[in-house]
Amino acid sequence: MLKRTLTSMAIAGALFAAPVFAVDGTPNTVFFDADLIAESKARIHNDTATEEAQASYQRLLDEAEDAMKVGLLSVTDKTLMPPSGDKHDYFSISPYWWPNEETEDGLPWVRQDGNTNPDSKTDATDSVRIGLFTRSVRALGVAYYFSGEEKYAEQAAEMLRHWFINPETRMNPNMRYAQAVPGVDDQRRSGMIDSRSFSDRLVDALALIELSEHWTEQDDTAMRAWLGDFLDWLITSEQGTAEHFAPNNHGTWMQAQIAGIAYYLGREDIAKMTVAQTKWRIREQLDSKGTQPEELARTRGYHYSYFNLDAMAYLAQLGDKLGVDIWNHEYRGRSLKSAIDYVAQYQRIEDWPHPDNDVKKGRFQTYRMLTVYRKADLAWGTDHYDQVIDKIGFDNAELNNLSQVWAERDAYLLYPKL
Repeated sequence: MLKRTLTSMAIAGALFAAPVFAVDGTPNTVFFDADLIAESKARIHNDTATEEAQASYQRLLDEAEDAMKVGLLSVTDKTLMPPSGDKHDYFSISPYWWPNEETEDGLPWVRQDGNTNPDSKTDATDSVRIGLFTRSVRALGVAYYFSGEEKYAEQAAEMLRHWFINPETRMNPNMRYAQAVPGVDDQRRSGMIDSRSFSDRLVDALALIELSEHWTEQDDTAMRAWLGDFLDWLITSEQGTAEHFAPNNHGTWMQAQIAGIAYYLGREDIAKMTVAQTKWRIREQLDSKGTQPEELARTRGYHYSYFNLDAMAYLAQLGDKLGVDIWNHEYRGRSLKSAIDYVAQYQRIEDWPHPDNDVKKGRFQTYRMLTVYRKADLAWGTDHYDQVIDKIGFDNAELNNLSQVWAERDAYLLYPKL
């Protein structure tokens, strides 16, 4: 029933959804709060921002300068051919699968949860490339907005055209061959996780560069058409439908993709329905202690607990704009707050009470929760997580760790405590 409802909504609205454009220099952001980032920007330029925000701004500019050097990226750059024989189809190999040592040809591959096969992270497929592309465009879009430097928007526009619009290099609007497994399945539902960055990274970057002279009306029309086709594929394809009902972070991120892209396209009907389903996820994915059993069953329990909460926080942000309260929803003691509070207790490797391969390797990445804590405090109007944020933020920043730099940039620049 849900599939039929979503499908009819997508088809009925694909041609008639009213696009939303920036007005009077105010971007129509999706997850970002336009007023909050405007105030953050003003404080950066009138020297009233916090020391952490100023440092984050400088790091943002450094990241944008690096992105200027990345060049144009496309799915047609890969050296391996997807099963379709069309290089315009996105293609990746599932990271936790390895050649079978018990067979001569290595087939079928076997799963080793949490153990990444380095062959899945090469330029031969698209998974590394999509990450670099979306990170770069997001950095350029945010740097353009905060600095006003048109060069950043110009580079972002060129990269977007190359990946999505130019006939010779554009990606086909599907993820049919994402996270394929040799000898097992070349069309797996779990591959949808690869395109999550089209929502959490790209839609707000697009909203920001719409302010630039380098993003034309023709660009905007073509980009929205591509995203509309992609949204329809996510909603109507067998893979997309199956992933939507995945009981773990995969299903949550699928919802975040659909809701974020739909909201950007002006399809608030689809976005609102999708966000509301997060209430069901709170009921089914959390327990009354605040733990996430599906994520703790993995070999990287802390990482996946954060990862799922990150997606829920994005959905809760959209809920604020759509009149669907996810932040305060509770079912028999299960709530987003209890889940965030549970993770917030553990700031040291030795304290995490669950088996975890990352902990064994000393990779206890508590900084990844920085933006979730900040978003929660902003939503609730509290300073509940201030001490946690201070403990894992700039005071012990590993400046060579890009993931931490990105987390701090968002926590202190995009979601600042004003």
